[in-house]
Amino acid sequence: MGSGARCQAEAAPPLGANMIHATLNGKELRVAGLLTPLEAQMMLVVLDITGDLTLADPAKSAVVESLGQLPASTYAAILRAQDGLKVLRDPTADREETGSAVRDLPISGRPGLIEVLEPVQRMADSIARKARVRLGVIYVTDSDVTLYREDFTNPVINSSDPHDLSRRFPEALIQEKISKLATLLAPRETPMQMVHLVERVDRLNEAYQNGLRRLAEAGGGGFSVCRTTADIPEAIHAAFRAAASEYEATLELPDRAPAAGLLRMWAADERGKEIPLLYRARISLKEKK
Repeated sequence: MGSGARCQAEAAPPLGANMIHATLNGKELRVAGLLTPLEAQMMLVVLDITGDLTLADPAKSAVVESLGQLPASTYAAILRAQDGLKVLRDPTADREETGSAVRDLPISGRPGLIEVLEPVQRMADSIARKARVRLGVIYVTDSDVTLYREDFTNPVINSSDPHDLSRRFPEALIQEKISKLATLLAPRETPMQMVHLVERVDRLNEAYQNGLRRLAEAGGGGFSVCRTTADIPEAIHAAFRAAASEYEATLELPDRAPAAGLLRMWAADERGKEIPLLYRARISLKEKK
């Protein structure tokens, strides 16, 4: 089993396989291999930008700048989420090509983020297993939940009934969608870094953004929401730094591994001091497709 993790402490020393410890449901696992941030990486950058150019322009500039700061050993692919997942640029180390793909991104269509999360994460896991390379996934979105093709607005069923639950829980449909996605993403191993370019404070979008945060953080990744346009560049740069700093540990499972379990991982330096790690704590070991 592979598990993506990164140090929680900024000043943590480089980790070796002998420094990492893991247990599954309290039983110790052997660390069979470790890919470090010094080794090659493939990064999937998924763009879901549909609306305001005052958000899109600084976002695209920050993505291009972040791509330019990646090590030469990092191959990046650019994908677009709207109207079905589309690859705009295959994995390449050519920063001119990836930068051009980002700059030329059309700002149109409906949001597609939640429709592509599972296929992108499944693809990332497949690439990581076949190529034995670190995988980073970054999503940049300005999505408004009310603009998806699927209607998540939970319209009032009986307008004459003041006790109609759809009145009291308008966010129920999006919460149900997020719960289904959480189940689909449970077997996935690649952490996701997610940046939402705008904070929307209506009840439905608040539930949506909280759900996205839950999905990202449950998988050992991170989620940030930009409260002003000035926040956008640093949020995107931070997401790229986080993805680039990830380790991938290969853990040897027991012969009779449970279908699901609670994973605990930590690192310890030469003096035995614990170094906290960020990783997916609850895992599903169902067969991955």
